[in-house]
Amino acid sequence: MRFYQEITLIKTPEISPYFIWGKLYMQLHLALVEQQNTDKKVSFGVSFPEYKYTEKESGMFCSLGKKLRVFANTEAELHQLNLAKWLERLTDYVHIKSIQPVPGNVNRYLLVKRYRADTNLERLTRRFMQRESKRMSKEISFKEARAMQNQRFANTNNLALQQAEQHYAQPTVKGLPFIKLKSFSTEEEYSLLIEQASVEHPCAGSFSTYGLSSKSTVPHW
Repeated sequence: MRFYQEITLIKTPEISPYFIWGKLYMQLHLALVEQQNTDKKVSFGVSFPEYKYTEKESGMFCSLGKKLRVFANTEAELHQLNLAKWLERLTDYVHIKSIQPVPGNVNRYLLVKRYRADTNLERLTRRFMQRESKRMSKEISFKEARAMQNQRFANTNNLALQQAEQHYAQPTVKGLPFIKLKSFSTEEEYSLLIEQASVEHPCAGSFSTYGLSSKSTVPHW
């Protein structure tokens, strides 16, 4: 990713920043949909430079901040995306900078992905049971599959087995920052949970029409 545009939310006392994020991101999503390929992927990634997610004893503090960066491999791609056109109705609420090259000394990278919480662990166990039975060439029971899942969860998260079993009974969902959007097909609102984390090495690739990916990275400074 060699070029980017930065969008900043303008502080507006009478309007919530959450409301502005929703309007901004819906327009960005529409713009990216127009750029998608046959696999419904795009070459544009995003990051939230002021993103904060901190776990404290008193609870969790999470925020997207007020800035959004949209990245592309070439300047021409960002010209074609034409963010100014898509956000022209929001000029009182957001400020768009001109296209800029990514600083040459950047050596930090981010993975910015959508977090999907699946709390139906019994359904996941049945899928796991089928996969493991096929892999092991023998049938395993639901109880055995659940025990294997709990043990793996405990090992991965450095937990006691009892804690893993408690999580299975009452799964917790990360309190991540999110953006409220509305489905075009159903008109129903949904939350786009954003998980952003630093990674050691860059990984080139494509992104969803939200500018997010579980594999492809974007620069960070």
